[in-house]
Amino acid sequence: MSNIKVKQIPYGLADYERLVQKNCYYVDKTMYLKALEDAGDYLFFIRPRRFGKSLFLSVMEAYYDVYYKDRFEEFFRDTAIYSRPTGERAAYLMLKFNFSLVDPALDRVEDSFLNYVRLTVNSFIQKYDDYLIKERGYYEKIIAETRSASDILFALKDLCRNSRQKTYVIIDEYDNFANTILSTVGDNAYKQLTHGAGPYRAFFNVLKGGTDGMGAPFTRLFLTGVSPITLDDVTSGFNIGKNVSTDAAFSSMLGFTRQDVIEMIEYYRSVGKIEHDTGYLLEIMRQWYNHYAFSTASRTTLFNPDMVLYFLDEYFKNSAVPDDLIDRNVRIDYGKLRHLIVVDSGGSEAPTTNGNFQCLREIIEKGEISTKLVRGFPLEELKDRDNFVSLLFYFGLLTIQDVENDKKKLRIPNETVKRLYYDYIKRGYRESNIFDFDLSTYSDLMSDMAYHGKWEPLFAYITGRMRESMSLRDLISGEKSIQAFLNVYLGLSSLYIVHAEKEMNKGYADLMLEPFLARYQGIKYSYLLEIKYMKRTSSAPRQEIPAGDAFDVLFKKKILKQTTAGNAGEGDEPAFRRDERLQRLVKEAEEQLEKYTVDRKSSKNIERTTLIKLVLVFAGHELAYIGVSK
Repeated sequence: MSNIKVKQIPYGLADYERLVQKNCYYVDKTMYLKALEDAGDYLFFIRPRRFGKSLFLSVMEAYYDVYYKDRFEEFFRDTAIYSRPTGERAAYLMLKFNFSLVDPALDRVEDSFLNYVRLTVNSFIQKYDDYLIKERGYYEKIIAETRSASDILFALKDLCRNSRQKTYVIIDEYDNFANTILSTVGDNAYKQLTHGAGPYRAFFNVLKGGTDGMGAPFTRLFLTGVSPITLDDVTSGFNIGKNVSTDAAFSSMLGFTRQDVIEMIEYYRSVGKIEHDTGYLLEIMRQWYNHYAFSTASRTTLFNPDMVLYFLDEYFKNSAVPDDLIDRNVRIDYGKLRHLIVVDSGGSEAPTTNGNFQCLREIIEKGEISTKLVRGFPLEELKDRDNFVSLLFYFGLLTIQDVENDKKKLRIPNETVKRLYYDYIKRGYRESNIFDFDLSTYSDLMSDMAYHGKWEPLFAYITGRMRESMSLRDLISGEKSIQAFLNVYLGLSSLYIVHAEKEMNKGYADLMLEPFLARYQGIKYSYLLEIKYMKRTSSAPRQEIPAGDAFDVLFKKKILKQTTAGNAGEGDEPAFRRDERLQRLVKEAEEQLEKYTVDRKSSKNIERTTLIKLVLVFAGHELAYIGVSK
């Protein structure tokens, strides 16, 4: 075993040449190269951030580049393509752009784009010196002196045409800096860049022109990004090419299958790098990183590859499950969504949320959403609900669950993405002055709830802040909205995994707080919550829930003691005892909780803890009752 050179984890590595040279673990995707050739000459492919796009493009570069024709065995001897190479192997000059390298600052973006294109083209000419005509002084002069990125590309197009060379153009993260400008500066700056005579649009016009006519130099194009918005804006729908993002043939081209992950775990177990059982680690990664589906015709769900590599890379440090299961690099910056869900007032008033924000709330509330999945749309049409939901799908925040007639049913793929939603909604509420609280206080209270069974202070704190928020009143319209709200704010803690509408024996629990024992083995308590709602009226009962020192005196005495034991002192009966509606709802919730039993298939983590069943009744956005159900 000591003579085995253990393969490294290629976390964050997107250079295929270095991956091979460093003896890194590689999940083979070369079998898709032939399928891409057959699909068309000009292709467009969308996947979420950190999903393996850049590495796959590097594999394409190593395979198709004439520059690497003598290194085929070195690069591909352990891959599927080695035994059946295609006729187009090592047949192209490769012109590769990565637009994430362009500075998106508004005052520098145009010069940065120009300089990046010039540098890339100059490197291309030097690399392929033996393949280009020697009399190229005219083109080099234009490239050196022009102040236009599109003119540089035009000059290169003519140089390749006159040299009678086939060129494969690859653009990685084609929408990166344009989307950053959209999210940080606004619509007007974005339109100046991508519309009319904007430099970005002009560049794509030349790119498109390089595919026209006899002897067209740009023989193949392959573009990748995270959304279709920019491409629609700069190319009038990219009508020269084909969007294969949701084609079944390419649904697993990026990402890891379940078998891929099992084989990876088993490999590192065999070389002594993993101590835990394969099933144990696979279940954690399944819950946090799996369930991406990009085609309705595919039954295979995928793991986010970056997340899996992150997990293993962190695991190897201490032979333990990572402290933080969410790789910070996969987080979609709130700023990239902010302009879509929050509207600045332009004055002294706080920003307000819009319909897209309500869409996020609906997704959390229902756990799913149905839409017509749209392949492309310009910025002006982003406010359309189907377009916004489609954008969330392309970002990886939703995944295909099922098909309903002409619509797709989408859902949140995994626990990692669910936590992103929690964070987006929390930030949206805070920024628009709807709801906020101190996260440090919340964290301490949640810890007491998990380790010591002290649930009362946490709910007193959250519901007390809810009562104080007048802006929240209009957003709470029923039991589901209360459930969704608590789902978000209970889910901010890493101690628990919150399940909404968890299937139990003979029913569905509104919320289940499953302790994350794989990481926090000392947690002693788990929770089931049954939530009831009644419309607020002037006569509706109202039980004040104080915070601080007054909590033990009033909250425990009046609510906990009397609702659980039913032994109220004479003359001390609270208002809710006299309210038939409240009594009926409490009894109904207690009967439901009594039916719920946690079997072994539901959650072994629940069985290893003390389960507390809670009834919560809300009148409007205020808590009218909370108590333990036996």
